[in-house]
Parts: sequence; C-alpha cells; structure tokens
Amino acid sequence: MNGPVISRRSLIAGGAGAAVLLSLGGLTRYAWATDKELLRPPGGQDEDRLLSACIRCDRCRQVCPMHAIESSSIEDGLLNTRTPRLNFRNHALQRTLGTTEYHEVDGGYCNFCDPEQTGGQTKRCIANCPTGALQAFDETKERIGEAVIDPVYCINYPQLGQTPTGCRVCVDACPYEAIVMNDAQRPEILSNTCNGCGRCEAVCPSASYRQLVGVGALEERAGAGDNASASSLSYYRQTGRIPRGINIVRRG
Repeated sequence: MNGPVISRRSLIAGGAGAAVLLSLGGLTRYAWATDKELLRPPGGQDEDRLLSACIRCDRCRQVCPMHAIESSSIEDGLLNTRTPRLNFRNHALQRTLGTTEYHEVDGGYCNFCDPEQTGGQTKRCIANCPTGALQAFDETKERIGEAVIDPVYCINYPQLGQTPTGCRVCVDACPYEAIVMNDAQRPEILSNTCNGCGRCEAVCPSASYRQLVGVGALEERAGAGDNASASSLSYYRQTGRIPRGINIVRRG
C-alpha cells in the first residue's frame, strides 16, 4: 500500500528535530513544555501520541486546503516547537451585508476535508502524516475542541456602557447548528453538537469591537474580582491569544 511521500529534506529536518527532543528524555517533557493548551488538527487530540510520533515534517500544514494549520513556535514550549496547531484567526469569511450568506475568502477553519458534509472523505492532514501522529478521526463522533462564549468580548454582552448588539454571526455561520440564540438573544453553545471546527471563531467580529480590552484591563478587572475577566485572562495565558467573543478550547 502506498503511503504519503515525504521529501528527503523534510525527513532529515524532522528526524533531526525528533532526535534532539528524544535526547531530552521522556521525564523532561513537562519541564520543556509550557502550560499552553494547543488545538491540534483532527486525529491529534492524543497529546502524548502526537508529541512522541510527530517528526515536525510540516506536511499536514502544507496539505491543509483551508490553511487552518500552522507550526508551533518555541514560545509554545520546546517539545511543541514545529508541531501542528490550529489557528482559526489567519483568515476570515465575508458576510453579505444584511443577509446570512457567507463567501469563503481563504478558509481559516477546519471543514474536515468534507465541504459538502457528505461523509467518508479522507482528511488530508491525516492521510499525509507519515508517522501516524494523526490518527483516523470521525467528526460526527469526535471533536477537535469545543466553542466557548466569552462574555467579556462577545458583543452581545454589555461592556463599557454598550448595549447588546443582537449579533448572531456565529449562529449563522455554524455548519453543524451547534450554536443557537437563547431567550436573552445571546449565542449559546450546544456542547453535544459542537465538534470544534472553528468556523465560529473565524467569523466572530468581536476583534474589531473589543480591541481596547487588552491584557492590562483583564488583569485589573480579574484582580478586582471579576470572574468573567479572570476566565478571559486564563484563556490568554493558556493560548497566548486575546479571546474573541467565541473561542474553540481544547477539551480532554
């Protein structure tokens, strides 16, 4: 059976990186990692398996048709360096004003290589992984992570004298109907349905509305006892990113 082809350069680079990491010894894993929780591509949710099998060849990133995979940096921890992580903020979807119609610009979320949701499609990241670091993944039963509403950044929650906007962009964008508007006309996650595809985070407009709520403001509010700000600050420290109104977080 023919497996994915890996270039000599990628093999050498990946093998060298893996050799360095192995030389550190398994007992040093947590000393060299950070407390950041990285979102992994489909089939990479077993963190121990991924870190032990991934040779940092970068093939999963290269073949991702939605450009949602990136390579982790040294800031994510030495053992995580050059391993794949998902980033749902590099691209965006454009919405036709006054409608619920979206036009894909360049992807930026995971469609599980099955844009028509017909099932049975091969995930390219998994098919092109030469070591089995990414395992078979069924998005109807498994999940990358789970969407979580952040009330500090969601523009449907009053902040700084604002009033709820009635925004439902994430609700309209979700291809799995995992987000609904509740009785207060705010988005609510159906956790049993969400599989962490990231489309909601990709389209969330809160980054433009809430840019002034930075880390300093979160620290000040959290220090004053505001639980929502403390939760937002925790997300920032775990991911290295300011929250959006809706964010995909890793779930065990």
